[in-house]
Amino acid sequence: MRYLITGAGQIGTQLAADLTAAGHGVTVLRGGAGAVPGAAVRSGDAGDWDALRSAAAGAAAIFHCIHAAYSAGAWSRELPQRETAVMDVAAGLGIPVVFPESVYAFGRGARDLDEETPIAPVSPLGRVRARLLAARAAHAARTASIVASDLVGPTARPKASVILATVLRPAAAGRRALVMGDPDAPHAVTYLPDLARAMAAAVPLAEPGGAVLVAPTAPARSQRRMAVDAAAAVGRAPAGVGRIPSAALALGASVSPATRELFRQRYLWNAPSELRPGRLTVESGLEPTPWENVLREWAGAGSAKHSAA
Repeated sequence: MRYLITGAGQIGTQLAADLTAAGHGVTVLRGGAGAVPGAAVRSGDAGDWDALRSAAAGAAAIFHCIHAAYSAGAWSRELPQRETAVMDVAAGLGIPVVFPESVYAFGRGARDLDEETPIAPVSPLGRVRARLLAARAAHAARTASIVASDLVGPTARPKASVILATVLRPAAAGRRALVMGDPDAPHAVTYLPDLARAMAAAVPLAEPGGAVLVAPTAPARSQRRMAVDAAAAVGRAPAGVGRIPSAALALGASVSPATRELFRQRYLWNAPSELRPGRLTVESGLEPTPWENVLREWAGAGSAKHSAA
C-alpha cells in the first residue's frame, strides 16, 4: 500500500516511520523541505488542491496531520480550508482521510470520554475543533477522527507536549516539576506510537458522516505520579511537584497568545481526564502500551539528554 501524510510534526513523523517500517510506501507533503526518514517528501501546501492531487495519486488513504500555531485565531484561519481541500481531493479519488483529534471539542466531557460523548466545547480552541468535526461529518469524503489526549513518545516535542515539557523532562533532569492544574487529578496521556497504530487501523473504519474513534490510551494517572515515575526511569530521586499558580498563568495570558489558550484550557487540568476504550480496542484489538513500557522506552532513547535538559 501507499499512503499520503500531510504534515511532518510529531504525529506525521511517527506515522511515517511506522508505515515505512511495515513495508508501505509513504509520501509526505509538508511546508518545508526537510527529510522524513523512509518517506518521499514533497514541499507544498496542504490547502493546494493541485499539490494534493499530485501527491495523493495512487494512495490508499490520506493521513492529515498538519497543525498551526497554538491559538484559536491561527486555527480558524489555517485549518478549515486545508481540511476541506484534503477531503475534496480524497472524495474525488475515492479514498478515506484519517485525522488525529484532540479532546478539546468535548469540553468537560473529557473528564470521562468515550465514543458517545457529545461535542460540547467550552473554550475558543474547543469551538474550532467542533467546527472541524462538523465539517468532516458534512463532507462527502469518508473520514475517521482519532481522539487522543496529551501526547508523549519518541517524536514528541516540548512545544507541542505539555506533559513532556512540564512533567517528564524536568523530573528526569532532577528538577521540580511545575504542572498545570491539580497535580493529583488523574490525567490521560496517549503514546504517539499508539496513536499512529490507531490511525493506520482506522482506514477501513472511515465512513461518510465521519467516524469518531478513541485512540488506545492507558489508564490515567496523576501528574505527580508521572513525575515520580519519570525520575525513577532515569535513576533519580523525585524532586517534587509544584502547581503553576493561576495568577501567574493569567499574567502570562495577557502577553502570550499560547499561554492565553493554555489558561482557557485549564479546565482539563483542574479535574480528572480519562479516555475510555473504544472500537479500535474492543473490535480491532489495539491495546495501549503500558505506561511502564512508555517510560522505559523514553528513558532508554535518551536518558542523558533528559538528565541534561
